[in-house]
Amino acid sequence: MDLKQAFFPAETQRAPEVIYDQIYQQIANGRLKPGDRLPSERVLAEQFQRSRHVIREALRMLQQDGLITVEVGSAGGSIVQQVSADLLGTPLKHYLADGGLSLLELTEYRYLNDFGCARFAARHRTETDIQAMRDALEQLKASVDKEDAFRAYDAAFHHALAEASHNRLMILVNDAVMEMSSKITDASIASYSPAQRAELNRRIFETHNAIFQAVVARDAAEACRCAEAVVNLFREQSPPEGELPQHL
Repeated sequence: MDLKQAFFPAETQRAPEVIYDQIYQQIANGRLKPGDRLPSERVLAEQFQRSRHVIREALRMLQQDGLITVEVGSAGGSIVQQVSADLLGTPLKHYLADGGLSLLELTEYRYLNDFGCARFAARHRTETDIQAMRDALEQLKASVDKEDAFRAYDAAFHHALAEASHNRLMILVNDAVMEMSSKITDASIASYSPAQRAELNRRIFETHNAIFQAVVARDAAEACRCAEAVVNLFREQSPPEGELPQHL
């Protein structure tokens, strides 16, 4: 494709991120295809009206996320890679972490996310999936008094639940959403005493265990009811709607 007019100036202090987003959109919408070469650093600097140092930083970010490879030499350059579902997960995490949506939007989406994971896990789970969820739950129960470990096993359970859906898109979106949710919860309960944290963790374990029992029973409706309790608990611990904790 002709890239001479593909990009517009990055008029912001966060120029590398803006440049990243513009190039990412061209890849995501198919205008830039696997094997295409990006313009040279000099041409990109002219198009974005930014220094070559800023361009290199944006290209480094794209390379780090697996969206391009950078080859050296006279025949080298920045080459677009095949986009997979896994590669889409990293930009999504960047978007969430950079405050791209409100707490209300995140909470409302959690209902869709958690309901979907629970429903399809109940329908599609295998014995391997059940064991993965059981292992995470056992570790979760054993670590209610160990905050860092509890958060790690909480994430492991949600990942195992999403894996049990056997839907790759659901898995990658769930992982990004749960990572952001965990950061919000951590920030919101920073002032809790150890006893308050342990009590909250016990409540979290109980809601997760209820989902697990429904999934094992292949009861999709009950799994969704239990998922609602999980999101309600997240909402209960969150700051007022529309306000995201600072320094996530």
